[in-house]
Amino acid sequence: MSSAGHEWTKHEREGWSVCSRCGMVRNYDREQTTCSGALPKIRQRSEIEDCGQDGVCRLSPGCNRHWEERNRELVRENEVLRSNSDHLSSENASLARQVESMAMRIESLAEELAKPEDARLREVLDALDGRAVIFDGLGARVGHLLDEMDEWIGRAGEAGRMVEAARRILSSVAESMTEHAYQELASALESPPRIAGKTAGFDQPGREHTAGDALGLRRDR
Repeated sequence: MSSAGHEWTKHEREGWSVCSRCGMVRNYDREQTTCSGALPKIRQRSEIEDCGQDGVCRLSPGCNRHWEERNRELVRENEVLRSNSDHLSSENASLARQVESMAMRIESLAEELAKPEDARLREVLDALDGRAVIFDGLGARVGHLLDEMDEWIGRAGEAGRMVEAARRILSSVAESMTEHAYQELASALESPPRIAGKTAGFDQPGREHTAGDALGLRRDR
């Protein structure tokens, strides 16, 4: 497979070929061009295939083996550069898509900001129109809960007033009972005790008491 000026040989990469004269690498989809002839102007093909020396060739312009080795090195470098170029092209396309997306968003925001405030408010109200039933139901439930809270607050106030009234009644009863008990005690202290219809007399100090006295069985009474 050859074209004007090129000597194409099959490349190790499938679908690719390389010119043995100028080192140009191409695939089958690439447009055919004429050979630049850059290498032939510098290198005259040697009659010696191999000089037998490794490294730098001792011949000028060099043996065919050294030229082929250099050609393979250039081919590998070309592949690396092409791979890097493909990677950069992919990143460039991704960045271009991101820039396009950001431009569309900026344009959309600009259109929204350009609308009058009443138009934006109408759009918001239209969006909430379908949810009005939900909001009404929530409002009714909240109102019902507030009514129940007011009722319970009223009941709690009434219960508090009842407790306060009960406390006042108990305090009054306690004061009355205490006063009555004091009066009975005072009356008991003022009059001597009575035993079987008799009034008990108080013994004089210094008198000796017996067991019968302790039982209230004084013989002289």
